Amino acid sequence: MNANLKIEEIAPYGDFVLTSYTRDFDVIKAKFPRMNAAFREGFVAKLDFVKELESSLVLDETKKGVTQSLYAEAGRLNSDLNFLSAYFADASLNTAIVTGLKNDLLNRNIEGALLKIEGVKQFVVSNQTVLVEQGMDANFPDVLTNYRVSLTEKNNAQNELINNRKQLTDANQVHYDELLKMIKKIVRNGKLVFKGTVTQDEYTTAKIVQRMRAAKKKKDEDERE
Repeated sequence: MNANLKIEEIAPYGDFVLTSYTRDFDVIKAKFPRMNAAFREGFVAKLDFVKELESSLVLDETKKGVTQSLYAEAGRLNSDLNFLSAYFADASLNTAIVTGLKNDLLNRNIEGALLKIEGVKQFVVSNQTVLVEQGMDANFPDVLTNYRVSLTEKNNAQNELINNRKQLTDANQVHYDELLKMIKKIVRNGKLVFKGTVTQDEYTTAKIVQRMRAAKKKKDEDERE
């Protein structure tokens, strides 16, 4: 399998395969008799088990918006810093400290950005009079503090999500492996049975994954609208 599946994609991948396999069950069983009703039931049971594991994270995935919110807020801070950088330049102050923070935000290095925000704030405070003369809002140090607090909270929530998923998958890796082994058997045999037909694509891993990811992308786009 060369599709470089992420572990969270295994269950959706199984769903796509199950649709074709259910329809073609009798045809495949005629060529591979050990892929009988017991095999199919075992596959469905394992798929349902893994989907149930995933659903325990889907509740937290309402927090998935945390990731989007985190990066959106980083983008807003980065935009605000464009003005600050201009005020620095007009006040003949070195813009390097602002540029460093902007680079971390652009690279989504939130931890690095959080370390730099306080330094930028202190520099702004020490040069506040001249910066206000150039157009900076007098309360901009407070704005930076608010960004630091909010970004810290969202970054911690994102890290918690990542840790939860890792703990879940580490504890249940054997089930993911078993499900993937069954899927690989189905697509291998289905591809053999339907070689040279239009149905072959439904058992070709790269094409299945392409459809699966396209469907997820469309769903995500629809949810954002």
